[in-house]
Formats: sequence, C-alpha cells, structure tokens
Amino acid sequence: MPSPPEEETQPKPDTGPGQTSERDTNQPQPPPPQSQPPPPQTYPPVMGYPGYHQAPPYPNYPNAPYQQYPYAQAPPASYYGSSYPAQQNPVYQRPASSGFVRGIFTGLIVIVVLLCISTTITWLILRPRIPLFSVNNFSVSNFNLTGPVFSAQWTANLTIENQNTKLKGYFDRIQGLIYHQNAVGEDDFLATAFFPPVFVETKKSVVIGETLTAGDKEQPKVPSWVGEEMKKERDTGTVSFNLRMAVWVTFKTDGWAARERGLKVFCGKLKVGFEGNSGNGAVLLPKPLPCVVYV
Repeated sequence: MPSPPEEETQPKPDTGPGQTSERDTNQPQPPPPQSQPPPPQTYPPVMGYPGYHQAPPYPNYPNAPYQQYPYAQAPPASYYGSSYPAQQNPVYQRPASSGFVRGIFTGLIVIVVLLCISTTITWLILRPRIPLFSVNNFSVSNFNLTGPVFSAQWTANLTIENQNTKLKGYFDRIQGLIYHQNAVGEDDFLATAFFPPVFVETKKSVVIGETLTAGDKEQPKVPSWVGEEMKKERDTGTVSFNLRMAVWVTFKTDGWAARERGLKVFCGKLKVGFEGNSGNGAVLLPKPLPCVVYV
C-alpha cells in the first residue's frame, strides 16, 4: 500500500510574521565567548646549588617585589664561613698598645732632656770644682823586713782644699792604702786605714792625718815578691811608696745638695830615706806634694 505523501502526513508549521515556531523557542543559546589563557612559558633547566629556590621570573620593573639576578638563582649569602666586610680594601689599624708604648718612650725622652737642662743650669750657676789633695808629711817607723811577719807604720798628713765658692764639702769617708811602688794589683797593698771625716767650707782648706800599720791581724798578708823588692831597695837606703785614697764627698749649699760622689786620689813618688840601719825614715818635701784626683 502506497504511503501517504509527506506533505499530508506532516503538518506545515505556521511561519507567519510575528510568530515563532516551537523549534525556535526551545533551541539553546550559544555560550558567550571566553578569553583564552595565554600559553604557558617554558624556561630552560637551571643548574645551581641544591636547596636554593629559583628567583621568580619577574621583570626588572621599578616596583618589582624581587630583583632578578643575572643567574638562574641568587648566590648564597655565606657559603664558606663568615662573609668578608663590604669594603674591598680593608684599612690596617694599629693596635692601641703601640700608641701607649710610644707615649712612654716620648715621656722618657722628655724627662732625660729636662734632667740634662737642669744639670746644665745648676752647673752654670754653682760651677762645682774638684777639691785638691796634697801631701804635707809622710814618714815610716818600725820598718822591719827580717822578722817572720813584715811590720811597719806609716804616718801621712795631707791638706784638702775646697775650691768652690758656693758649695761646701762633706768628706764622709776617706780610706787610705799604702802600696809599694812596684805593686801592680789592687790587692797588693801593705796597710790600710780610714781617715777621720771632715767638713770643708767654701774656699777653705783642712789638714788630715792618720797612721797606717802593717803586720796586724786585720791587715792583709804581704806577698813574698813585694817583700823581696823592698829588701833590695832598703839596701840602697831608700824605699818608694804610693798612697792611694778612696774618698766619698757630698757638696751642699743652701737649699741644694748634690748626691754623694766618689773620688780616687793618687799620691805617688813618696821616696822615704832611712837613717842608717834603723827602721825609721821620712820623705823630704820642701813643699806639699800635689796628688792626682780622678772622678
């Protein structure tokens, strides 16, 4: 059986003006266009230290939260211990002790200079001078070389003259020692004794005297070679001796006193002439014999 024609089986929709069909009303609306996200940027793999993160890929804008480094990641702040200071050329600073030592050295120099200046001024004002010593009389008695022990007595009288015009001399200790003229060592003296201390005014002189005895227990033993030398001279009628003195003196004036000073006095060429075979003799001095003074 033939099918009915298509036009008869399916009614035609009304498509008149101002009317819409059911198909048109039920058709869904197309979705609004949406913005497509930009394709993701890809970066080459980064080689760096482990444990550090890559700096964010912000451009070098003025207000960027991070500053982009020329490398893939920021360099570590400190890798090998503590970091060096910011300055490239550190300035060497001298330790404080060097300034302290330099100050002490400068102070010592100033003190020495002041002492030299004060000493020079004192010398120019006071003009200290060395005292003079001279032998007035020198004699020997009981001179005996034949006994088991050498014995003799020397009597010495000297004059001390103070040449200073403003300084007074206090001679606190005066030690005299008798030597034979050929004696060499300081320990080869024949006898020793201390003269009494004296005080000498300015431009004045004082006479001192003392007896020195050999052969006592307190005296040293005379070397045998010295005894042989004196025997040879005694046969000629004369024996020469030397008188040495160690003097400690202090010069003072009103308001000023110098420290104690040591002097060495040497009185030589004391040739004693004996009377025949006796043990007594004396030095014939027509005038006082000056002594040499060493400071």
